[in-house]
Amino acid sequence: MDEFWSFVQKKENQRWTWYAMDKRSGIILAWHNGKRTDEALKALMKQMENIPIVHYYTDDWGAYTRLLDSDKHSIGKDETWKI
Repeated sequence: MDEFWSFVQKKENQRWTWYAMDKRSGIILAWHNGKRTDEALKALMKQMENIPIVHYYTDDWGAYTRLLDSDKHSIGKDETWKI
């Protein structure tokens, strides 16, 4: 899982695209566009509730630590797909 940002008309109007990709194939499992909030991550996770996730690899942004099961979560950019 990872996210990247862009903006609409001005930099203060940020939008974040969150995505979840299969580590082996690179296939996008789910994506969400919104703000960089816990609620946005929850919306992404809701899309994946019927997918059997074995492990999450993310960067060190706080929402991931707060909302993902620590037994199934590793932090580090070296394990995430590059956009």
